[in-house]
Amino acid sequence: MTVFGTAPVSSRGQIVIPAKLRKAQNINSGDTLIFTGNPDSGYFHVLNANSFKGFTDDLNNLVFNNKQKSDPAKKEKKDK
Repeated sequence: MTVFGTAPVSSRGQIVIPAKLRKAQNINSGDTLIFTGNPDSGYFHVLNANSFKGFTDDLNNLVFNNKQKSDPAKKEKKDK
């Protein structure tokens, strides 16, 4: 685990993401961040939505392209 810095939370719930973290994770102005976590654990994760979208696109392509290649019903339709 790497500590990138600290950030106080404003009265409006806002934080400034430490520059070291922004640079390391390629977070830029205008990016959307996704916050996930387990309320009981006290930990949360922050994902850059741009990276997450790329990951889900890759995962969908991997899952569905492989499924289409191995699905006999689809293969049968292609052969007709």
